[in-house]
Amino acid sequence: MKAASSVQVVGRYRFKTYRAGTRDLLRTTPWVKNAVTAASGHGLNIIARRLVGDLTYDILVTQAKIGTGTTAPTTSDTDLETPVTSGILVANQGATGGVATLEFFIADSQLPDGTYEEFGIFAGNRLFARSLIAPSYTKASNEDTACEYVITFSNA
Repeated sequence: MKAASSVQVVGRYRFKTYRAGTRDLLRTTPWVKNAVTAASGHGLNIIARRLVGDLTYDILVTQAKIGTGTTAPTTSDTDLETPVTSGILVANQGATGGVATLEFFIADSQLPDGTYEEFGIFAGNRLFARSLIAPSYTKASNEDTACEYVITFSNA
């Protein structure tokens, strides 16, 4: 009998809002699922290329973007629809047991007050995963935003 295996890559994240300049937690959003992209040179395609020694694209997740776009994500996406803040750097990261965890931090001054509908993570400047934020995320004045992001690799 031949053993069959398929790998599933699933992302999810949540936002934590803090009083600006403190670690006083104001609120936490529910977890939001994220679609890992599969366009050439993005997301799952980068992983596949790296497995066979193609080092054309870096796989290291280095930044995130948040925006106001409302179009549903597809596996062929290569950027956010309407990015507002980009270059959101990874503040903390780690991996254990097939789970990669990243944390992004956005200071009050980096993110304009408003309502945000989409979020994505990037390996360099290449989109790795994108989703609509549901329910949307609203940022008010004097609030810092942290995003806890988890990518799980498992046998399906």
